[in-house]
Amino acid sequence: MNTVTFADLVHTGTVIDADNSPLAIGYVAAYAKKHLGAAIEPRLFKYPEKLAEFLNTETPRIAAFSNYMWNEQISLAFARAIKRHRPGIVTVFGGPNYPLDPTEQRAFLRRNPEIDFYIDGEGESAFTRLFELLADHGFNSNALKSARMTMPNVHYLHDGETVLNPLMPRKLNLDDEIPSPYLMGLMDEFFDNKLSPLVQTSRGCPYSCTFCHDGISYMNKTRRFSQDRVRAELDYIAPRVKTTAITLADLNWGMFPEDIDTARDLARHREVNDWPHHIAVATAKNQKTRVIEMAKILGSAWRLGASIQSSNQAVLDNIKRTNIGIDAIVTMAKASAGSNASTYTEIILGLPGDTKERHFRSVFDMIDAGIQDMMTYQFIMLPGTEAATRQSREKYRYETRFRVLPRCFGKYRIFDELIPIAEMHEVCVGNATMPHADYLECRRFNLTLAIFNNGNIFDEVLNLAAFFGVKRSAIIARIHDIVGERGGVLGALYAAYEADEARNFWPTAEAIDTFVHQQGGIDRYLAGEYGANQIYRFRTLAILDHFEELLEVVFAAVRDELGRLSLMDILISRYLDDLRRILLACKSRLGDLGYVNNLTVHFDFISLKQIDFRGDPRSFSIPEGTLLAVAHNETKRAVLQRDLAQYGLDSEGLAHFIHRRSVRELYRDIRVELH
Repeated sequence: MNTVTFADLVHTGTVIDADNSPLAIGYVAAYAKKHLGAAIEPRLFKYPEKLAEFLNTETPRIAAFSNYMWNEQISLAFARAIKRHRPGIVTVFGGPNYPLDPTEQRAFLRRNPEIDFYIDGEGESAFTRLFELLADHGFNSNALKSARMTMPNVHYLHDGETVLNPLMPRKLNLDDEIPSPYLMGLMDEFFDNKLSPLVQTSRGCPYSCTFCHDGISYMNKTRRFSQDRVRAELDYIAPRVKTTAITLADLNWGMFPEDIDTARDLARHREVNDWPHHIAVATAKNQKTRVIEMAKILGSAWRLGASIQSSNQAVLDNIKRTNIGIDAIVTMAKASAGSNASTYTEIILGLPGDTKERHFRSVFDMIDAGIQDMMTYQFIMLPGTEAATRQSREKYRYETRFRVLPRCFGKYRIFDELIPIAEMHEVCVGNATMPHADYLECRRFNLTLAIFNNGNIFDEVLNLAAFFGVKRSAIIARIHDIVGERGGVLGALYAAYEADEARNFWPTAEAIDTFVHQQGGIDRYLAGEYGANQIYRFRTLAILDHFEELLEVVFAAVRDELGRLSLMDILISRYLDDLRRILLACKSRLGDLGYVNNLTVHFDFISLKQIDFRGDPRSFSIPEGTLLAVAHNETKRAVLQRDLAQYGLDSEGLAHFIHRRSVRELYRDIRVELH
């Protein structure tokens, strides 16, 4: 039997960043096992330490690696070490972090001669066919390359020449052709307290589009696994899983009628197995009725509510094209979670044609339309995308910098060598229509959004302003101005944010590589001096360490706007004072799960919460006062303890938890305390 290692590696230097089970390599391994039987013994790896330990004592025939933005360098480091110590092992790579242009593919293979074969596109059939051909040639990669046999989807370098074989048709009957790695037991070891299960119900584009590669047109039709298969996988996972979340790896969940049945199955497991508490998924954009029904079925388990993706150009037109509409998005979230609704839009900064004015306007349009979270991203030059091609770079005059991906670095002992490794990507920090100075102001504004808008963190006071006709965007704009005017603790926080982001950008990838490999370089990343996601780091610092200062800014902005409209009176002022105390009790010291606060207030906050704080406080006045208790209930505290065991209670762990889940989950409840 021939051992093959399938590695979808994750960095573990600080926290585990890509914290889903390795489903993609699971599919390739399951397909190979089904078709090759006793000829292959697949071994799956996620953690680099376990792969290194295995290689110390075992010599697989083939070492296969996934290639994503977040693990390319660590996979290449393992492949280089293998070629130094066990040159007879065949190395095979596959995954989306691969150039689209044939010329750039050739350059990639020449830069990385430690890769024997690269599989472009779907890997199941291609890998199995490659294994068979290698077996026929005694697992001698050079002998196989010399034979110049046609190997669909397989690219390789031989005698200075690159060979790019054509793509094979994509598989349509998924159930019959690709077995479940879960049901085969291949994923069992990944049911630990660090990784969340990843499940796929369908593959491909929901609009049955075509794509072109090397002048050949291919159908990219959506293909769905049967509902019996999906149900069997969920039934297998539920009693074994140790984390509280699941990720559905579908671009448009809700596209198929059967997705409603999956929602029912998830709700059933929530009831019977107390899992999942969180569901991460991107929903269908043209199935409003179905997605709303699914949201109602899932209730509070629905992690993201509903989503759209938008760039900065013609954002509202983009929503119309997706045939969903803002009202439908908000309705979905309301149907799923009531007052705890969570809707989001993704806005990418620096796309072609973007300007500072368009970026701000896009954000304000979304806020005033009722979208809650503004997920602002930087424009990344991803290999394998049209944006990263030479033609696009010349046309739009991108100004770019390089940086290490947050949390994607570490020192790893491979065979007898301790190797510093860091993943890098290229970021657009300006273009023909957005000077770098405007880009920097937009990034500063993005931090304001993350701190003061996202996570419903100040909805109670922002919804009061909305009730009186003050747009949310006006409050956010005023908050951004106040932060810039006042200085103080928050001014210093913003200055540190800007300095940290500037320090983490490098002119070239080579400059990063030199720094990482110099004495102590990688240690500065591991110590937290470099390598953070600046938005998430400084948002977390602001919320955990400076919540009272945040409250001061928010309430100052709301008082300014209400005063401008002559709406401030003694009772409203007293209400704002009480509300400030409530928010301080509910949302400060978030890492302290046992925190309890009893306080006397003079308004019916329980009733106000039921209407999302969208009401006239004067109608809810309790002059004699009432006693409230603020704390987590026992059930919620137990869930949070499980969650934070996965991520950790230090600032880095909490930042990662807030990024992966939501800060909302850390807010405490209020209840009437009986006298």
